[in-house]
Amino acid sequence: MKFYAIGGFSEVGKNMCAVEIEGEFVIFDMGVYMDKIIQLEDEDERNAPTKDLIRMGALPDDGILDGKKVLAIVLAHGHLDHIAAVPRLAEKYNCPIIGTDYTLEVVKKILRDEKKKELEKALYVLNAGQTAKLSKNLQVEMVHITHSIPGSCLIALHTPEGIVTYLNDYKLDNNPTLGDKPNYKRYKELAKKGIKLHISECVRVEEEARTPPEYVAKVLVQDAIDRAYEDPSLVVITTFSSHIARLRTILAANKGRRKVLFCGRSLSEYIKIAEKLGLMKLDGAEVFGRRKTIERAFDSIVSKNPSNCLVVCTGNQGEPNAVLSRIARKEFKFAFEKEDQVIFSSEVIPSPINKANRFTLERDLREQGVRIMDHVHVSGHARREDHRDMIRMLKPQNIIPSHGHMEKLSSFAALATEEGYFLGKNLHILYDGAVLEIK
Repeated sequence: MKFYAIGGFSEVGKNMCAVEIEGEFVIFDMGVYMDKIIQLEDEDERNAPTKDLIRMGALPDDGILDGKKVLAIVLAHGHLDHIAAVPRLAEKYNCPIIGTDYTLEVVKKILRDEKKKELEKALYVLNAGQTAKLSKNLQVEMVHITHSIPGSCLIALHTPEGIVTYLNDYKLDNNPTLGDKPNYKRYKELAKKGIKLHISECVRVEEEARTPPEYVAKVLVQDAIDRAYEDPSLVVITTFSSHIARLRTILAANKGRRKVLFCGRSLSEYIKIAEKLGLMKLDGAEVFGRRKTIERAFDSIVSKNPSNCLVVCTGNQGEPNAVLSRIARKEFKFAFEKEDQVIFSSEVIPSPINKANRFTLERDLREQGVRIMDHVHVSGHARREDHRDMIRMLKPQNIIPSHGHMEKLSSFAALATEEGYFLGKNLHILYDGAVLEIK
């Protein structure tokens, strides 16, 4: 068995790796590096040739797999740092692209935006609890896990040499507000069968705690909205567009008291998918995706009676092109008034570009007298003690941390060392482009 670390082993994002068994390859994830994508200033740069985007570091450099026999590309969930490179990289492999129904609906939208609709014929739905045979020796199984987007799975690749588990990303949420809690029973069954290699995310491994369940966020959001409504001002709340459970919570917390407007292109796209799959009902809320429709909504609805509106919009990371940033920069006719309230139901993804963007956004808001409520949120990523619990449950023979820069990979390695693993023997820190033989 050989393991190929292609992306996500030198940075937080750009996730892509592959496992080789007797000349047959299976790819896990195919994501972009969001920090680099955000830095590309216009559409021309974002539409640059694939080789240029790879050179910039925005896409994984998968040249090491050229000419290899790839049986499948398996996607863990629908976040862009795990799937958004599919239109650029998947075509040359001429193999199935496997994921849950929600994940592949997001992929379809990206393929259409990138004018790669022909790749849709390669999409193969495999939901949690299902298994697909890839060849005589290999089969892939999807196992339900909780995260901050529907359809997230632990991927189990069954091979003659043992099972490979790919867990990128997850949290152990025993009180989710959408869907079931993690499938602990199946994790333990896989452990009994024998897991040869476990690849795990490590985005928040340095935080010495367990991640609270989404139910805690439900209570925080309800309290934040109730208290914000005590004042006769506009209330704006921003969160991750793909976090359908959180969007449902926000809608429920309103309790019909105000007109709810969802504003932003990515919000519109994810909500449409959730509606299509029966995961969300709007209950009178309206969705505005394009800039012109957003401007009209603010002009005709929000401006006339702001104290009767709850605006849910994009921009929780301070992204320059998101709705909240554009309002803060006064690019719309509508402008914030003193004492308007902005609730961040999110945390800043820990990267320099995100921290800088959020600093700029908050500065602009404060200059206009806007009241800011931050950290109305619980993370979708496992923390240190969650990772410890998972290692003890799966009992893998070998571990490779992923989805992090060296500091995070090393922090995960320190934890694994506490659990009896030895660096360089059955615990491996890799970098983008590394190849490791698992003996």
